Amino acid sequence: MVDILARDIILIIYIIWLIITGTLVFFMQAGFAFLESGQVRSKNSTHVYMKICANIGLGTLVWWLFGFAIFSGDWNNCLLGVVDPGNVDKLNVYGHWFTMWGFCLVSCAIASGSISERFSFKAYLIYVVLYCGFMYPFFGWLAWSAGPLARWGYVDYAGSVVVHFQGGLTALIAAMIVGPRLEKYARTSKKTWLFEFGRGECYTIPGHNVSQMMLGVFILCVCFYGFNVGSVLVGSLCEVTDNATARVMINTLIADLPTTTINVTMSMAGGVLGAMFGGWLVNKKPDPLTTGSGAIAGMVSICAGVGFAHPGFAIIVGVISGGIIPLIVRALDKIGIDDTVGTCGVHCTAGAIGGLATGIMGLIRPTYHGVSCDIGIQALGFIICIGYSCLCAIIIFGGLKAVGLGRVSEEEETIGLDISEHMTPTYPEFVAGRRIL
Repeated sequence: MVDILARDIILIIYIIWLIITGTLVFFMQAGFAFLESGQVRSKNSTHVYMKICANIGLGTLVWWLFGFAIFSGDWNNCLLGVVDPGNVDKLNVYGHWFTMWGFCLVSCAIASGSISERFSFKAYLIYVVLYCGFMYPFFGWLAWSAGPLARWGYVDYAGSVVVHFQGGLTALIAAMIVGPRLEKYARTSKKTWLFEFGRGECYTIPGHNVSQMMLGVFILCVCFYGFNVGSVLVGSLCEVTDNATARVMINTLIADLPTTTINVTMSMAGGVLGAMFGGWLVNKKPDPLTTGSGAIAGMVSICAGVGFAHPGFAIIVGVISGGIIPLIVRALDKIGIDDTVGTCGVHCTAGAIGGLATGIMGLIRPTYHGVSCDIGIQALGFIICIGYSCLCAIIIFGGLKAVGLGRVSEEEETIGLDISEHMTPTYPEFVAGRRIL
């Protein structure tokens, strides 16, 4: 009787925890909105906010219709039990639908930044439907739910690979297919019918509001605690009502909550230091944009092993993830890939580092907090994600380009997408007739 009462109390805490952490994960959309809008020119800010609205509206709809059913591997979850809601396990199904919905929206929003200032809003709506409805849910099923990678013991505690690397690689492929902005390079060349690269001198196109960008960084940093720490309960207690005793549940919370909290904090600090000093060495000045991106990169990279890494290992992972950002930015500029807000360094590279670092951590501490990690399985999951994400991104963005829905016209890009796509400038006082400053 005492154990049953204790379990009921913990389950109440569990429900509240799912709501709080899921809400924090959802609020990352605000962070993305400020981060991206601050790094684009003022004539494209409204377009950024509209894309975030599309993530929330369409992403939620398709996740409810069939995305979560694919993700969970259970077709009974189509329409989320609307046929017979009385028989739905609301704790596990509704609770995890809510939390994983936030993760899905985060992964979807990543590509927005890499193709900002030149991608059609209509095309973006199609991308949201395909990504949230099919692409993300299927790999989530492979790695997290009931797919082969999950059965083989693949470990991605809070989504370095499933959420961030998949979204970041999609963003990279999208930038290559859409091509650079008009003013970014002296000229543009097409390597194939599919990819476009900038050639000649590379020009800097500064964003319009550093304060706005940094506010987005701070919002994302706070929300990442929900993203990482919230994964303790999602990953460890999803079947507690059947098997676990109250003591087991309490031990899980005591062991994992402090571990994840300190690890995400240390990796964030490492990312800030790595990006600040790395940018200082590469660019001869400490850059606030690079430094802010480093904080996010650090928190991205620790996601995969946040529940069982050592804090010292976490800060090393963060330093590496942040320090490599200025090198990634410079490399992409030389190759001719226009990643508007530096998405690839923050999510693609940091996500990859986090996924592989988890395998290395598994060599150092094969079993910790009940997590057993094998570097071979980690590498296999990483390779599968590369192939799968590249294929899906090429199909989505290549298909949109083939039917003429991908990129806006040169005239629309020059005017700015706030006017050409939405007729609502964020800063109307900057609009003089048809001239956009």
